Amino acid sequence: MEPISAFLARLGFPLRNTRWSWGAHSDLGVLLTTWEDDLAEDGRFIRVLGWRSQERSPAGFGERVDHLRTLWSGGLAGYAVVAKAKDTKAQPRKIQSYDNENVRAIVSLVAQPDGSVWAELGEAVPVLKLKKHAISHRLIPGEGAFPMARAPSKTFKNSTASYIAKLPAMRQWLIDVARRRATVTYAEARAPFGLRSLEHRHAMDRIGHECVDAGEPVLTSLIVHETTGRCSVGFVNEFRRDDAEERQDCYAFWPPHGATPVESEKRSKDAQPSPGSRAPDETLQARAARFAKVAVRPEQAAFRRRVFLEHKGACVVTGCTIPEALDAAHRQGRDWRLGHNSGGDGLLLRKDIHALYDAKLVNISDSGAVMSRSDLAAHYRDYLRKS
Repeated sequence: MEPISAFLARLGFPLRNTRWSWGAHSDLGVLLTTWEDDLAEDGRFIRVLGWRSQERSPAGFGERVDHLRTLWSGGLAGYAVVAKAKDTKAQPRKIQSYDNENVRAIVSLVAQPDGSVWAELGEAVPVLKLKKHAISHRLIPGEGAFPMARAPSKTFKNSTASYIAKLPAMRQWLIDVARRRATVTYAEARAPFGLRSLEHRHAMDRIGHECVDAGEPVLTSLIVHETTGRCSVGFVNEFRRDDAEERQDCYAFWPPHGATPVESEKRSKDAQPSPGSRAPDETLQARAARFAKVAVRPEQAAFRRRVFLEHKGACVVTGCTIPEALDAAHRQGRDWRLGHNSGGDGLLLRKDIHALYDAKLVNISDSGAVMSRSDLAAHYRDYLRKS
């Protein structure tokens, strides 16, 4: 039997580190390695985080939490490989065998009162059909906020405690950097809070993922190398976003103090906001954050936010301003795989208009929309181009 690291790479889920990684995040979704003796008696659930996590290194534990946080949000494919240990009492464990013919689809994640997290398992998916299965398989989001996970060791707990209380102040400090349209070096970001390099790295990961969870631009994109002016490769690997574009998003999302906010701009006369679509004091940025949280690819949240802000939060055809009713659609001829993910590469469309646009039943230009069939035109006459 081949090493599990080679097996996972062959499936399209290469491990970040073959020594301590216990799962991988790729374009297909997230895959977790699990232990057979962590299966519930009925085989329906398997523990993916719990007391055995104490055996993992801080790096492996942190990565595991990141994978679970991603799965908790739902909207992407998730799988588990079940392995059998040579000795269940050994620390660390070694794999005796694993199922190299099937992986288990993960339906959702569930948190328990004892702090453990369990995965509800679905069908067994043959590895030869995994890529096809991942196209349509999507997890159900977890209930409530992602649970805080315990640190895996006393040493890690001590280092964690030294920065956890400082996270709100660090976040506000970075927001102030964004409002100044500036960047800071890693040393400059550590100094005000008295953090060591390892502590600062964990703090950056925490703040960055909190931004993603909230649908905001990633504030840690503002922390750059002194010589290159760019983030480390770890930023791209972790968030799969271009750091330069993310900085510009930060500047747009957190405007300078005293500047005229984007949301106060007068809407186009053609926009028809729906009554009751939002609270009177809800800002464009707040609605953009809500809109960006609905994403099936990690990089899609940034694209959705950029398109939402580009079009002032209103469907370009109907003027609808309800975030939950809108989609960010790539303009015809633009492809996210080719890096076409700026605000100008997309159109903000009501969901039904998006479906027609993807089916090429409607053509959209600056002067309006044109339906290709008369039966459609009868339903959308109020939004058609005036010829």
